[in-house]
Amino acid sequence: MRAAFMCVCVLTALTAWRVSAAKGLPELSEAERKQVNEWMVERAHTLVSVSKLESELENAWANTNYSSPEVDELRKTYLELQQQILKAQQELRKKILELPALREKRQQLEELKGRAKELTEKVEEKVTLPK
Repeated sequence: MRAAFMCVCVLTALTAWRVSAAKGLPELSEAERKQVNEWMVERAHTLVSVSKLESELENAWANTNYSSPEVDELRKTYLELQQQILKAQQELRKKILELPALREKRQQLEELKGRAKELTEKVEEKVTLPK
């Protein structure tokens, strides 16, 4: 939210600079410049409000304050589907690791881990390593 506000402020400042650098602002009277500045401030506040509302609406699907029986049912279905996806992902990872092409890599991994353990033990025999 703070980032959105900063973006709005920067955009407002850039707009103000661009407007002041444009041919029209120097030609405006003091009252007209004051009015333009007021509009730019109001525009900045409006854009902050827009950002807040957009954020709230974008995240409303997960906010349990907004609910109805139909929404609750959809949330329940969503959670069930997430659980199914996680289960399928775990099963997929398990099956993938059983493939012949990966068995060799798993074996290499175990050998490398064993070698690293052996080297650690040899080093620890000579010096004390920080834990």
